[in-house]
Amino acid sequence: MDNWNNPIDYWDQNKKAILRNTRRLDKLGDTDRKAAYEQIRDTIRRYAHQLEDEQLMNLVVTMVEDLYKFANEEAVIVGPLFEYLDAFGRTLTKIVRERGYVIRYVVDNQFFDVDLLMLGPFKNFHKTFNVVGFVYICPQLLGFNLMQHDGIKTSEYLKVIPRYIDEARDVSNNLVIKCKEENRHYAFLEVDYQVGVLDIALEGREAPGVLSIFRNEAPIAGSKVAITFPKQKLGE
Repeated sequence: MDNWNNPIDYWDQNKKAILRNTRRLDKLGDTDRKAAYEQIRDTIRRYAHQLEDEQLMNLVVTMVEDLYKFANEEAVIVGPLFEYLDAFGRTLTKIVRERGYVIRYVVDNQFFDVDLLMLGPFKNFHKTFNVVGFVYICPQLLGFNLMQHDGIKTSEYLKVIPRYIDEARDVSNNLVIKCKEENRHYAFLEVDYQVGVLDIALEGREAPGVLSIFRNEAPIAGSKVAITFPKQKLGE
């Protein structure tokens, strides 16, 4: 069985780690692949156990950011991808919650190509962030779902979405409020920024236990995020 004892190499997008490791897993038989997932989970648990809270917060920032970059850069979903993301990602976010913290990842990035919007934010992003333990919230995706419910074709998206976006943003904000009440991790993506639309998602960045990560630059080399690290645990 392959060795999976280096957690730092699980998600580094500069090294295409997620895609590379998923392809490694895809070559294994079912028994070896399941054993690899357990080794990955055990390695994350042991590694995180050695970290102080501040170190854990820094580690999870790199994971979340690399995950978002991966979702933007890789359009093809390889066989065991989501099982692999669950093994390292959900394990890590669960540990963060057990330590008394919650992750709020808010992204303001525009997508001008409708096909990329459908493939990334509306499909792959949703699955990617859900499987690592986040509630994924995107107003435009919710608006698209409302359109589909009304029988409107995908090709009409750009023309019709203005009719649905206000309702979709209201639903999105209610989901954010619910996540805050239940102390759940969330990833909030806004792909058509207007003044005020991120207010509720970003509100409470300095609340006890909140690790807030805000990205409003394209996920390219040299881009930056605004991070607010928690000074206390939830409930303190």
